[in-house]
Amino acid sequence: PTPENYAAVINNLYKEKAPEVLKRYPGNNEQQVIASATALASDRFIEYSTWKWAELQRATGGQSVYRYLFSRPRPPQVGASDKASQGTLPPPLKGAAHSWEIEYALGNLATNKTYAWTPDDYKVSATMEDYFANFIKTGNPNGDDLPHWTANAKGKPVQVMNINVTSVLQPESEKHREQHKLLDQFYGK
Repeated sequence: PTPENYAAVINNLYKEKAPEVLKRYPGNNEQQVIASATALASDRFIEYSTWKWAELQRATGGQSVYRYLFSRPRPPQVGASDKASQGTLPPPLKGAAHSWEIEYALGNLATNKTYAWTPDDYKVSATMEDYFANFIKTGNPNGDDLPHWTANAKGKPVQVMNINVTSVLQPESEKHREQHKLLDQFYGK
């Protein structure tokens, strides 16, 4: 992927708004093209619509809104070192992909024999199970021995629970917020 090809695709998709899109999703070199194209594809596929739903719920829903970012990458596949040494596996993804948190939240890592789960994976799973169970029971994910998760309220800065081996509440990324606000111009009509 070259910066020129990336810019041509963005120009084709976004016409007169392409310079704004390239500002928020830059592609000045191959590494940046890959990162920005991946982010834009993720945003167009699901992340923007999830963000928009959470924003609307926070503004008008009357109930607490809790946002999370699942950032635990899956471990290597069982036997992956053998396959990697033979060059038969693609390079590992950085971070977590869409829906990877499901097996962690449902506590069924042990049933998926494809991956070499570690004690850290089971720790992340236990955290997610506890948060989800608490939320299902009470509408609030917080509980004993869990990092405190603040609800997002209208007019207040958005907080996101980054769920990983060490889960931490953090402010919403300004970069992502600006990207989503830009996309809102296209989809919010």
